[in-house]
Amino acid sequence: MKKFYLTSTYVKLQEAYASEKTSLGSFAAIGYKTPGAGNGDKTTVFDYSGQASATPANGVANWDAATLVGLNECNKGKKWLLKATFSESTGNVSITVGSDDETHCITPLTPNFCNLATGGSCTLSSL
Repeated sequence: MKKFYLTSTYVKLQEAYASEKTSLGSFAAIGYKTPGAGNGDKTTVFDYSGQASATPANGVANWDAATLVGLNECNKGKKWLLKATFSESTGNVSITVGSDDETHCITPLTPNFCNLATGGSCTLSSL
């Protein structure tokens, strides 16, 4: 459940930033801190460093969390993925989410994660 809260915070911050700046922002620009901030963006269970320092390009910003340990049937190294896309023509942010192993990671561990997506379903398998 905590992961869903972290990503929903990221989405809200990107949406607020986009409404003011008409673009997406890096983690620092939007004021988002990963749970492992100050520790290389890692906790004992997840590595959030994949996109932490990235500057959005071409209206796209990514967020991911990779497992550092196995979680039941979700193997070490599997990722939760989120892609935010900003449309200059509409001024809207659309969200796509998914995992490289939805069956073993998202469905049993964070079933509401897919609700973050603009269409409400997981469709992303890689960034």
